[in-house]
Formats: sequence, structure tokens, C-alpha cells
Amino acid sequence: MLKYIVYKSGVNNATKDKWYARIVHEETVDIEGLAEHMRRHNAPYSKGQLKGIITDMARCIYELTTEGKKVKLPDLGIFRIKTNSKGAQTAKECTIDDCLRNKNLSFRPSGAMRSRMWGDGNSFGVKWKQVEYVVRGVVSNN
Repeated sequence: MLKYIVYKSGVNNATKDKWYARIVHEETVDIEGLAEHMRRHNAPYSKGQLKGIITDMARCIYELTTEGKKVKLPDLGIFRIKTNSKGAQTAKECTIDDCLRNKNLSFRPSGAMRSRMWGDGNSFGVKWKQVEYVVRGVVSNN
């Protein structure tokens, strides 16, 4: 179940006093946690083997994307390096340090993941629950 909160913006711009919804993430699962989760799904590999595979995959995604390649995992998504650029008056002034900003690893859902997210209007086919607030990662319904 995905949980979300509704909050009022206090930022002093066009968003001030408008209401927004935000998903609540209760925990971050690391590689070890992901490997254990996969093992519980009767994967034919041990937790240690799965952890090694995931670690190697993460390293390879980094290597390939920093070589200018996109990495597509079927029914999951595409990883790529994404940047924003600031304009310059001349090509000579447009250097990596001056023009390229916000260099990030980007993920875009594809295949089954994309159709589950945007295909039927009920994102992921999951249930949603509104919660009142979050304090230090603990969700409260009070």
C-alpha cells in the first residue's frame, strides 16, 4: 500500500497556500535488503549470490551510462545520464563547467512498469491510503 500526505505549501511563491499530495516513503531498502526480498520469492540463488549480482549490475549501469550509453532493463526502465544546460552567448563560452548543470542519473519506466504506472489510471494497481503526518520517518494516522 502506498501512503501519502496532503500538505499546504508555505513557500513564498505561486505555490503558497495551495494544497499538494506527496507519497510517504517509510524506509529505504539497500542491496542487502533487496537480495533478501528476492530470496524470499524463491529465487534459485542464495542471498549472497543475489547481492553480488545486484552489486555488479549497479556498477555496470554506472560504467555504461558514464560512457554515454542508456541501459534498458526490460519491463523496468531505462537508466541514463541527464543534464540541464545554461545558455551561453558563444560556443566557446559554453564549457562543461559553465553550461552543463544538474548532472544526474535518470530513470524512465518502460515496458510493463510504464504501462502499470500510467496505463490504467490506478498507478501500479496498488491501494492508496492518506495518512496525517510523518515525524522522523514514522507515519501517524492520528
